[in-house]
Amino acid sequence: MQIKSKLKNAFKKDTYKNVFILFSGFSIAQAIPLLATLVLTRVFTKEQFGIFFIYSSLCMILSTFISLKLELAIVLPNKKDEGRTLFITSLLTSLIISGIVFLVILLLFDPITNILGDKNIGGLLYVLPLSLLFLGIVQACSYWLNRNNNFKDISIINVSKSLTSSIVQISLGLFSFLKFGLIIGLISGQFISAIYGIYSSFKEKITKTKHSSLKRVFDLISRYKKIPIYNTSIAVSNTLSNHLPIFLLTSYYSLEMTALYGLAHRIIATPMGLVSQSVGQVLYNEASKRHNSGVNLKSLIISTYKKLAKLAIIPTIFILAFAPFIFGLLFGQEWKLAGTFTQLLIPWLFFMFLNSPMTYIITILNKQNQLLIYDISLLAFRFLSLFVGYKFFGSITYSILLFSLTGVLFNIFLMVYILKISNTQAIEKD
Repeated sequence: MQIKSKLKNAFKKDTYKNVFILFSGFSIAQAIPLLATLVLTRVFTKEQFGIFFIYSSLCMILSTFISLKLELAIVLPNKKDEGRTLFITSLLTSLIISGIVFLVILLLFDPITNILGDKNIGGLLYVLPLSLLFLGIVQACSYWLNRNNNFKDISIINVSKSLTSSIVQISLGLFSFLKFGLIIGLISGQFISAIYGIYSSFKEKITKTKHSSLKRVFDLISRYKKIPIYNTSIAVSNTLSNHLPIFLLTSYYSLEMTALYGLAHRIIATPMGLVSQSVGQVLYNEASKRHNSGVNLKSLIISTYKKLAKLAIIPTIFILAFAPFIFGLLFGQEWKLAGTFTQLLIPWLFFMFLNSPMTYIITILNKQNQLLIYDISLLAFRFLSLFVGYKFFGSITYSILLFSLTGVLFNIFLMVYILKISNTQAIEKD
């Protein structure tokens, strides 16, 4: 009874309740593809996984600018009608830019295919803009629902994406229907989540938005101009640097090595990401409110860092000790090397886990220009680390190790920086 009473009191607090709802949704959404992977690694080849990781990495990188990150501004205005205008603007921007991406692919198809390092990805480029449009819709809807504290529908969006993708992928794999079944499943999940995102967002009475003139739209964009200018560049450079091995390992080594690395990153980064993404969504909401009220953010950040570190330390040690054995047991002995790659990546992923939710603070405190310099530097050093591992050691192990150590050092620097600006930044109301 005492435990039940404590839980009941805890969830009376909106922050804890919202974190729980998002965390539950993200947990289910991330657990589904992880469980599906137990089957997928046995019905799809390493080459097919390699192509899938290249395509999904392209989706992740390009989706960072599909809406020019205008969805981040949806949560910030005090007036709800301004949030609605930014939401609609974000949707329209996603539609326009996905069309531009399609035209670029038509014009530069051969050069793009050559850069990606594998001819098999070529024909899939034509459906890439569709994936980007779906992802842009989901991003905009998620932040609109966040603004309205509708965390339940955000969770449903994520679960529907994962469930649909996994069902389609397993079905196509078991029946050997298509060699691109992994990618078809991914696109199916993106489509379903976008449809539900639109449906749930329109329940929030989007159609009752007051008339928004172009002048009003541009006024809002001007007010939050650092977001499309800096956050888009930050997101592109950061996501590209995180996914850089997917592209370079294909060129330096082989598609099979890309598949092994991709599986290692997916299995470990996915559960870590679900926690940091859940915390990040709620932290952004809570920190925005404190920012608008003139409250110092340092105590909130320190508390969040401590909780995340306590949560991650034991799993991190366990993975360092047993990753190769676990990968061989769960996915088959031919995937055991992915466990070794996981051991090399886990120090970086631990610090990234701590910092991922905190990058929202930089947006709130308008420090995106400094973060852009940080991310461009990180991208350059990560490229250098992978190149040095290949050129001077000729070893994929050294390439991944140097890549991971670079991430550790940069993330430690970022932690110190975030703590500093949260304590000294003068907070200004819009």
